[in-house]
Amino acid sequence: MNSPDPRILIFGDQRAIIYNEAFAAVIGRHHPQCLGSPLADVQVDKIFEVLWDMSLTAYDNGRGARRTRQELLLERGGSMEQTFWNIFLSPLPGLDGYCDSAVGEFTDVTDLVVQDQRRSQGLDILDSFSKVESLPELWSQFLGALDKNAPDISYAMVYTAFDHSCFVRSEGLPTPDITPRHETLQSATSYFVKQYQLSGSLGLPERVLEPIIDISIAEPSGTPSLPDAFREALDKKDLMVLADEALPDELSVHVADSGTVRCASILPISNLDGKPLAFVVLGLDPRRPFTEQMSRFVHCIHEAICKQAILVTLPRDQQQFQRKYEETTMALSTELRLSILKAKKKEEKFLRIAKSAPLGMYLYSPKERTIQVNDAYLKITGTTKEDLDKTTALELPWLQTVSEEYMDVAIKEWQHLMTEKTPSAIEYKIRDSSDNPTSRWVSATSFPDLDEHGEVYLIHGWLVDISDRLAKDTLLAQRLEDALETKTATEHFLDMVSHEMRNPLSAIFQCSDEILNTIQTHNNQSGVPSMTTTQLKGLEDAAHTIALCAQHQNGIFNDILTVSKLDSQLLTIMPEKIRPFDIVQRALRMYGQEAKRSDIITSIDVQDTYTKHISEFVMADPNRLLQIIINLLTNAINHTRSCRERSIVISLGASVTEPEDTSNQTVFMPPTPRRQSSPLTPATEQDHFSAAFLSSCSEQDVYLHVAVQDTGCGLSESEMGLLFKRFSQPKTYGQYSGSGLGLFLSKELIELQAGRIGVTSTEGLGTTFSFYIKCRKPIEEPASASMSTPSSPRIKGHRPRMSRTEAFDDKDLEFTRQPSPVRGLHVLVVEDNPLNQRLVAKQLRNQGCTVHTADHGLDALEFLSKTNITSSSTPGTKLDIVLLDIEMPVMDGLTCIRKIRDLEQEGFYTRRVPVIAVTANARDEQIREALEAGMDDVVTKPFRIPELLVRMSEVVSGQHEIDRRL
Repeated sequence: MNSPDPRILIFGDQRAIIYNEAFAAVIGRHHPQCLGSPLADVQVDKIFEVLWDMSLTAYDNGRGARRTRQELLLERGGSMEQTFWNIFLSPLPGLDGYCDSAVGEFTDVTDLVVQDQRRSQGLDILDSFSKVESLPELWSQFLGALDKNAPDISYAMVYTAFDHSCFVRSEGLPTPDITPRHETLQSATSYFVKQYQLSGSLGLPERVLEPIIDISIAEPSGTPSLPDAFREALDKKDLMVLADEALPDELSVHVADSGTVRCASILPISNLDGKPLAFVVLGLDPRRPFTEQMSRFVHCIHEAICKQAILVTLPRDQQQFQRKYEETTMALSTELRLSILKAKKKEEKFLRIAKSAPLGMYLYSPKERTIQVNDAYLKITGTTKEDLDKTTALELPWLQTVSEEYMDVAIKEWQHLMTEKTPSAIEYKIRDSSDNPTSRWVSATSFPDLDEHGEVYLIHGWLVDISDRLAKDTLLAQRLEDALETKTATEHFLDMVSHEMRNPLSAIFQCSDEILNTIQTHNNQSGVPSMTTTQLKGLEDAAHTIALCAQHQNGIFNDILTVSKLDSQLLTIMPEKIRPFDIVQRALRMYGQEAKRSDIITSIDVQDTYTKHISEFVMADPNRLLQIIINLLTNAINHTRSCRERSIVISLGASVTEPEDTSNQTVFMPPTPRRQSSPLTPATEQDHFSAAFLSSCSEQDVYLHVAVQDTGCGLSESEMGLLFKRFSQPKTYGQYSGSGLGLFLSKELIELQAGRIGVTSTEGLGTTFSFYIKCRKPIEEPASASMSTPSSPRIKGHRPRMSRTEAFDDKDLEFTRQPSPVRGLHVLVVEDNPLNQRLVAKQLRNQGCTVHTADHGLDALEFLSKTNITSSSTPGTKLDIVLLDIEMPVMDGLTCIRKIRDLEQEGFYTRRVPVIAVTANARDEQIREALEAGMDDVVTKPFRIPELLVRMSEVVSGQHEIDRRL
């Protein structure tokens, strides 16, 4: 009932009615008598008759009733007015489910209906003129069109010029006794027609019409007359509208079904030369008010008649030309109207989009200093349209929304836009208001529109609230900074732990080597009191135990570091050219003595598929492959050492397609869901190479199969469920059984190499772990291709040979008994740890080296300045190689090596100084950094002296070869 449109409620069996205020205005004088009355008692008007008929449908059938464009005559302003309505009556069910009331909705569509009627009437008139060739035919067709369709016109009359003799020159007429208005008529026209005869009418009986009207007779009586109206229309040369007191009595007639005409129009018709041809009189329907729309409609009728009258009075050739001209004009007008309509619809659509758009939109005219904005702009800036209108007199009204600290930036950007006439974008802070003290940031993008002179006449743009985005960016930056700090702290922690654990482990290994070497030397010397066999065996066992414990501790430590790298996504695969068979042999050599002490027989089974698909070399990561095989081998040794039958077989196979299961029907474990690459860890060139190597497909791809089979105690189903989980293991095998990380890491490392692992086991009979990894057959390089040497570490892609602590092997003692490859070398050991410095120096001296020591990098540089490699003419101390630690006080190893290489470039040294980094910094990034700084090789702690001697020999020999060629 609060609706601005008419609404009515019909309720109860009596169908009583109540309605809102808008409906009361519709029924007029029937209000308030109808309010609350039964509908049957107020059927005194058409509107209630319609409602009664519609209520029958609603009450009896329970369905809604609809009337479209229903004509209703309503009393408005003391007269009846024709209106049109869309009526919809909705039934309302009662408690029993049957309709006992209804709601009526009224929508006024009068303007729409009248507009359609007038459009149709105008088209009928134009269509009737299409074949007219004379004036009498024109009047006949016009009246016929009105008779067919003329809801706005109650009657029509056509008075035509009597005959051609009636045309006389106005200059030859005697001055009649008429009013000054008539004098104006004579002086303003070239031709004057005295009499007009009735040539046709519509809607009026002929008895009430004057057959001839003489406008030359001037008898002013003070009352309006039709001749006076004709003379005035002829004087103005335009149609006249006569209404109320200005309407002559002969035009104020009663028309059936319409009422008494209160308004009429006089349409003067002339030819192209201005000669009067006729007057058309139209009596307008009294049931429709004379509005602006009605005035335009009458003008359209007048224009159409005048054009057609001019056309038919022209000569035939001109008629054809004029008709073609009219058709062209009509087509162009129609096209123009359609274009305007389309443009208007597009504009309305754009305005709707602009109004509902979530981003601010603005149009600013610099010359007129006006600004138009949408609702989103006002919401974003926190202003109102009234506040914005108050600032239009200012040069830049939008500046009132800019925060003070960004005012200069905004003005500068605006000046750049106006002078350069190019688009502009700026981000600034909105001025805080009392209603919204929260800081808001916006991004404004402005585009200039140029006029024909190249000047900016309009600026349009977009305003986007970026407060949330900036807040998220700030939060993301903070979290990124926190994550980087956490990552850095983690790396520092790992480096510290690595450094502090690897240094003593290195000392332990070197001490055990020295003990064993001393025992062997004692046994080989003659004339020295021999020790008892029991004593020697005890010392040897103690040395083995020290080495085994250190190796075990180092293995656990390496596993923890590997897990940390996996969690931090720092672990990458670095393929290189390797022999898989050599990797397996190396693993067995490392743990051969441990297996031998437990009476375990180890062997390698090379299957036919291996020799078929792998000739000799493949591209794979040797360290990761060795780590996997070692984990599985040590696991097999732990399972087997307490069993009656003790054997371990490592099988090698290959295939060119990815296997589904192995020959022993091993079911592979489902892969672990991979984490996405960390955005905090920058991808290195090696990372991209590894990813491309593993993800791409090539004809050179080959899958390496490895199986480790033991005759150990086997696993039950429940124990197999614990496999490959972090820090879990099925059983405990002795005092040093592992950390529970070995199988977990093996699975992770295998999957990083595009492979999978599986297991088969029978409790009491043994276990077989099988896995495969993706490799690639190497591309054979030409024999003439240049090869990088250990003395050229800066070559891109050079991979350091990182020393990993291996299980103690008696073959190492054979190495120490052979002539030392470094005997006679002059070595500088740069180490800040006194214990490690002393042990390394002692071991090297035992190998026949001349050893010098330095505590940090600065000491090393000072020592180098006194050696024979300087350009000084004074003979200095001989020097062949430098063993350089990295983490040292005063001057670290990286700074020292960079200084050494710089001095070489400057010519301070006469030759290149071979330098090997001996460090506990074992991360790949740290090793790459050392090589890039200028190291020739890197040996990571813990290391054993035999390994170090080999690396020293290779570096020195390589440098000597380069020096010889130079």
